[in-house]
Amino acid sequence: MPEPTFRVDVTKEQFVFSAAHFITFAGDICERIHGHNYGVRASVEGPLDDNRYVVDFIALRDAVLKETLQMDHHVILPRDHAEIKITQDEKETTATFRDRRWVFPNEDCVILPVVNTTAEEIARVIAERVMAQTKEQFGNALTWIEIGVDENNGQWGVARLPWA
Repeated sequence: MPEPTFRVDVTKEQFVFSAAHFITFAGDICERIHGHNYGVRASVEGPLDDNRYVVDFIALRDAVLKETLQMDHHVILPRDHAEIKITQDEKETTATFRDRRWVFPNEDCVILPVVNTTAEEIARVIAERVMAQTKEQFGNALTWIEIGVDENNGQWGVARLPWA
């Protein structure tokens, strides 16, 4: 008989953030800046530890909450887009796409290491950051982490990463 697998899922009311973004699609279309009330859920899989749980729910909750709070009420911008260029000076962040230009106070922006600020890419960044925050505490026994980002009441982008 195969060994059972175990997973911890954490979805909390606090795992929400309101943020503005814009993406490109269909090769050359750049949508208007707009906002979402994003929701986040987190899952990790691995064996049971000596306490008979996969991970401490509270530690996972706190790591996800830290990430959602950092994005709440900000403009999310892509660092690695080929045509959306992001520059900053001591006061302002400027985003340009061809002949369009947006200027924001630095403190209003979160620049993510993504090509496009899609729910899937945001989920990947959150997963990587949660893994980095909890790696020492959770160790190497986990097999994967999955983060889902809901950008519009039932439209989820999900990233599942091997626990490394």
